[in-house]
Amino acid sequence: MRKSIQKLIAVASASVMALALAVTGVPTSVSAATEVSDAGKAAAKAEFDPAGTYHAYLGLQQTETWIYRDEWYSATLGLNGTSLEEAGLKYDQGTLFKSENNVNSALEGTKVTDAEITGNGVYCVSVEGLNGALTENADAVLAMLYVSTDIPMSAKDNPITISDWKLKLDGNTQTIPEQVFFPAEYTDDSGLLRFDVVNTYQKDQGAYADCPSVVTPNDSIQIIFTVSGMTNDNPDAVEPGTEKASSSSDAASSSSSSESDGGISTGAVVAIVVVVVIVIAAIVVVVTKKKKD
Repeated sequence: MRKSIQKLIAVASASVMALALAVTGVPTSVSAATEVSDAGKAAAKAEFDPAGTYHAYLGLQQTETWIYRDEWYSATLGLNGTSLEEAGLKYDQGTLFKSENNVNSALEGTKVTDAEITGNGVYCVSVEGLNGALTENADAVLAMLYVSTDIPMSAKDNPITISDWKLKLDGNTQTIPEQVFFPAEYTDDSGLLRFDVVNTYQKDQGAYADCPSVVTPNDSIQIIFTVSGMTNDNPDAVEPGTEKASSSSDAASSSSSSESDGGISTGAVVAIVVVVVIVIAAIVVVVTKKKKD
């Protein structure tokens, strides 16, 4: 009899905890499924268009502080999320968020940049201006760093491929697995393509054994990745910090091209001027000498 009562109490307690998590605005973890918004469901069912435009969003969660940014398709904490709207916040307002005592607020000073995918190329999602917010609590763990997209999971590997991913913390490149990790628990639930760089929950469960251990950054995070399988290439989709190098290369190429096409280089102009000056000087000397004679 006692054992039956204990079982009933345990079940009741678990139900209460689950209900509490469901009705509050706490960021979702691996143990709590994300409620998919209508927009998310529609994106998952849509036929992939290789010539279309898609989006990639930075996702993040830190324990203890509950600094976060959930999946874009979360009905409560994503685009047009009800919990964010109740707090006067918007998912795409360009900041991270913080949940304290079940109250959501913006993490002031942070600047989140998402990516618009319009063709094959290298894309980056990032946050800067953390200003030590993630390092204030010594017990806090950066549990999740990921990218959620509005690309249907049905397009994964046919035709869309995500590769060559990189993680930079405070501008320093971190060592991470060569293979992108797609968390089935989330992709099966949403039907949308998502990949994780860091997910300690999945590591603990054994699904992501290669999950890297990273030092908590002080100011910035960048997740860089290559998209292929689209109809066209996006010439503007390059790794951050390489634009200037490309411009310099193009300028040098243009200069070389103009010379090979018959253009006169600066060095050639200087040489011609020197020759003309010498000839004029010689003529002056000859004329002066004749006058004296």
